[in-house]
Amino acid sequence: MKLKDIGERKLIQSIFKDFNITQPKDDCATIEIGDEVFLLSTDIIREATHIPKGAKPRQIGKFAANLNLSDIAAMAGQPIGMLVSYLLRPEMEDTIFKEIVAGINDALKAYGAEILGGDTKEGSETVISGTVLGKQQKSLVRRRSDISSGQILGVTNNLGRAASGYLFQKFGYQKSRAVDLILDITPRIREAQAISRHGGKFMMDLSDGLFSSISQMKEDYGKGFRIVEDELPSDRNVKKASDLSGISQTEILGSFGGEYELLFTVENNNYKDFMESMESENIKVTFFGDVWEGKNIIYNGKNWSDITNRGYEHFSRKPFSKEE
Repeated sequence: MKLKDIGERKLIQSIFKDFNITQPKDDCATIEIGDEVFLLSTDIIREATHIPKGAKPRQIGKFAANLNLSDIAAMAGQPIGMLVSYLLRPEMEDTIFKEIVAGINDALKAYGAEILGGDTKEGSETVISGTVLGKQQKSLVRRRSDISSGQILGVTNNLGRAASGYLFQKFGYQKSRAVDLILDITPRIREAQAISRHGGKFMMDLSDGLFSSISQMKEDYGKGFRIVEDELPSDRNVKKASDLSGISQTEILGSFGGEYELLFTVENNNYKDFMESMESENIKVTFFGDVWEGKNIIYNGKNWSDITNRGYEHFSRKPFSKEE
């Protein structure tokens, strides 16, 4: 069977089953040493699918580092460093490559981490693979398995920024801004650690988008989410992206990957204290639903309906693709 007929999530499930992999399905693999947990993750970008035209080399490097750092953030970790491997065209100017590396270095240094080493190989396009390392006290590490019915569901900052950038680019609107919206992401390291300290439970990053993430959680842990559509926090570019494309704002907010905000839960009885703590630390969070035992559903102000859109998934038809 071809990978496009399987999809990323079913492919991963089969690998875990066939090879008896017991590591939990979190954003990072974990190694416990005493009271500390070491966090390890890897992510890859390639020129053809991740790097929009007009991207600056240093911007590309920062993006490659930050999307890896986002996995550390998703478990409330503190980054240590990253191994980086590259496929590079022989025709690439060395100054361009050094700018990419400078961007990676800048992003890591911003969070007290560093480049630990890596590898370079010749290839037909630019491919950057990162393996990131972090750590955290065992009691502060947040896992997807910390989810429980009755918890309330929140997210950091706003949704729809990357999707808006993609649609701006697709429809030829403010192309340079579109590149910035797609690539200038921020791993929520500080926010994640504060959320963990103040009672956060389940946490994951939204690299594959909201609908994809809740679909994955339903499959992996059997927990469903009830979402109130009007309470989803929207990036200021989403309305324009919707007007340009004809795609609803809700689909833009939920169906596209590349967000890198944090989806998380807290216990309902902790809501007031938690919000006071977020306000005191100047962290924007928005609650827009809760966890229950049923299906993933959304409320449009009048009715509840099933969320059948599975969002972004590799090896499958992409939201907003040319196939539409």
